[in-house]
Parts: sequence; C-alpha cells; structure tokens
Amino acid sequence: MFVTQYPFSFETLGSTLDSLLANVESRAGAVIPKPEYVKTTVRNAVPRIQGNFNVDLSETDEALIITCDLPGFSREDVSVKLIDGKTVVIRTEVCTEAVSAGVYHLRERRSASGKRTIILPEEVTADGAKAVFRSGVLELVLLKAKPEEGETIPVE
Repeated sequence: MFVTQYPFSFETLGSTLDSLLANVESRAGAVIPKPEYVKTTVRNAVPRIQGNFNVDLSETDEALIITCDLPGFSREDVSVKLIDGKTVVIRTEVCTEAVSAGVYHLRERRSASGKRTIILPEEVTADGAKAVFRSGVLELVLLKAKPEEGETIPVE
C-alpha cells in the first residue's frame, strides 16, 4: 500500500481556516450595517403576509393589488376587511367535508376555513376599493391614501 505524504497536517490546516474565517468575519462586520438596522430595513421594505393560502401583492402608482388563490371556495365564503389604513384581513369561512359511503384510498379534496393578514407597505383607503372573486381567485384593488393637504389659512 502506498501512502502519500502531505507537507502540512490537517490540524494546521484547520487552525489556518479558523483564523481566515475569523478575519473575513471581522472585515464583513465593519462593512455590513448593524443587525438592528438590517432588521428594521427589511421589516419596513417587505410587506408581512401571514396565513395559509397563496397571495401576491403588487403596486401601481395609484393602488395596491392583492391577488389571492382560493380554490374550492365560493364568493359567499370569502370576506375582506380593511382593519386600518395598512392592514387587510382576508377570511374564508367554510369547511366542507362531504360524507359518502365507501372506503377512501386517497382523500385530498377538502376546503377548510382560513385567514390571511397582510400588512401593506403603504396606507390605503376603503373608498374606491374593489374586490372581485372569479374562478377561485380573489383580486382586491385598494387605492392608496393621498396625504391630507389641509386647508390654507391666510396669514395677516
């Protein structure tokens, strides 16, 4: 059996790699912003969506558009509520489990109640909002709130 001799030991290689990675970590720490800053930036930049069905959130100059897949539900099973100017709650309120005679070998077709809470990236208003449910897809268009300009008071 032939054994190859290496000019270094694995113990030396391990300590060399450890010092290299520590050096990279310290240099990266000096360049990358503090973790609190990163968390705040990400939290404010990305809308938070929580729940159990698929949602897309897009934006135009005038509105925010939420598209939500709700297969197996009818229009009467879906409710949408604007909690405040920046939070939307979408609910499905039905649970259909058909009971039939026979033995199931596979059973995947069920609709259950669900809820989705979406924190919006901008403030919206319920005035002019439109919700359309068609073929298992809910499309919600929310107009962006315009900043209040107020009334001008003449200065004497």
